[in-house]
Amino acid sequence: MQTQSSQELLTQERYGAIVRSISGDAQVNLRDWLFYHDDDIIGQLPPHLNPVHFSEAWANHRGMLDGLGLRLALSNRSLHQAKQPNDLVGSLVFEVLEQIRVESICPASMVGAKENLRLHFIAWLNQFMASGNTEGSIGLLLLAIFGGTWSRMNNAPLPQLMQDTIEIPRAELYVTTGTLLEKLKRLRHDQEHYSEVALELASFVSNLVQKEYENVPSIRIKRKNLNQTRLPIVWEFSDKQRHPIAANSLFSNSHTSEELQYQHELKRYRVFDHSYDQEIKPLDTIRLAQLVSFREEMDQQIQSWSIPWSRLTKVYTPLFCNPNASGVESAEEGILNRKLLSRIVTSINPSSVYQTVYLKPKPTASVTFLIDCSGSMKEHRVIMASWIDVMVKILDKIGVPTEVLGYSTMSWQGGRCFKQWQLAGKPDNPGRLNERAHWVFKDFNSSWRQARLGIAAMLKPDIYRESLDGEALQWAINRSNHESSKRMATASEPIEQNIILLSDGCPMDRATQQASHDAIASGSHAASRASQGIATQTALSITSRPAKTSHGKHSREQSHPRRSRN
Repeated sequence: MQTQSSQELLTQERYGAIVRSISGDAQVNLRDWLFYHDDDIIGQLPPHLNPVHFSEAWANHRGMLDGLGLRLALSNRSLHQAKQPNDLVGSLVFEVLEQIRVESICPASMVGAKENLRLHFIAWLNQFMASGNTEGSIGLLLLAIFGGTWSRMNNAPLPQLMQDTIEIPRAELYVTTGTLLEKLKRLRHDQEHYSEVALELASFVSNLVQKEYENVPSIRIKRKNLNQTRLPIVWEFSDKQRHPIAANSLFSNSHTSEELQYQHELKRYRVFDHSYDQEIKPLDTIRLAQLVSFREEMDQQIQSWSIPWSRLTKVYTPLFCNPNASGVESAEEGILNRKLLSRIVTSINPSSVYQTVYLKPKPTASVTFLIDCSGSMKEHRVIMASWIDVMVKILDKIGVPTEVLGYSTMSWQGGRCFKQWQLAGKPDNPGRLNERAHWVFKDFNSSWRQARLGIAAMLKPDIYRESLDGEALQWAINRSNHESSKRMATASEPIEQNIILLSDGCPMDRATQQASHDAIASGSHAASRASQGIATQTALSITSRPAKTSHGKHSREQSHPRRSRN
């Protein structure tokens, strides 16, 4: 447990007292921003009651506390757990429906609590919309179910914008959900019979989501429909589920909820056959004459830009270098040099007797450029390669070590790996079924001049196939960590590792997707969770990750803002 401030301890005690007062349970308390009953964590909380929301501006803290207190007072936990579905979507819907039931039967005497509950639930739905989760059909479906159920159970209207957003899906669902919602409202005081109807509705939603996944022919779809391929709410159904508060809190666990989700998904990630994976150096596989031709095309593009080299060098130097004392030089003012005092009386034209410290920029960072070499990026390859070449040249001038990497596949739709899976009888859940291709266009040990032809290899059209973003990002991080560990031996301060990812933000592995019906298998979740951090949800994302200390932890960590490109 980390050091706790007196103010945070007081806040937790006050919040715990509110929940105890509403629930009537004296054993409830809040420690380390987790709710406990005696010494057991109260897990399996509805998403909008997750304690992580205490750190977010949109959340109504009293609404969260009142909601938890009523849940403990008005819901039979054993009955709820016994009825809970085993699938992810079904359990999520079932959990939210139970919380809506509890909040809808809040005693009429608790006028303030009812208002707190309303404000917080609507704020959660508004935040859900503002985060772009309703751009995909799955997110829109969940909003329609949650919002429609809450409105019916509480006899309260939704905000107009929300009503307009869910109008069409709500109308389409009414044939099935209309009768179920009426039953839910009628049975809201009877948890056992209410749960049976809630199970029916949860199963209906789960089946719709499953069909939506199956109807997506490829992971690589238009960006506006990207959310169709993933559950837009971080949710794990486990009684021991933890809800850590935001990372900037003194009480934060070592991982945020998204990082924990990523670690969980990473453990599920499998590869059917590694034997066809390759790490390729362009100079070893592409004809020299072809590389020279590509280089000439790049040089023409760069020349047309009229790059202000000196100015850009001055701009980037303080970003990646620190001033370092490299000696002294004479000056008209500064520190008195006592050795030269005699020249004042002995020399006809005495030189300056003052000196200043000469500062020379010292690189304190490394930069890795990671390029998505998927088919959709091919049309941008000349501009992209030329921009990277300019950046590498500038960073090379100021001594910053750089690496240029690319990732793709050796074949379309699986290739040899996919065929091996077919020959093996198509076993279930095979994992990744594609031949991974990792390109090293420039390594850390090569200068810009030495790597000019290697960078030009990005113009070769047939290297652009499919993409495995998650594995590529982990590969780039491992290479960067290795380089930093070598430099840390002689460095007097931490070396900052920067990874610049150029991607359309959408992994594509058709063979794996078709065989597994599992978004995890394609690496899409691994990529997005790893980068969110470390992120591929934008066309250009920059993550700064300092070198590891001898204890295996980062000395400091900084995330740069991401800039999206449509």
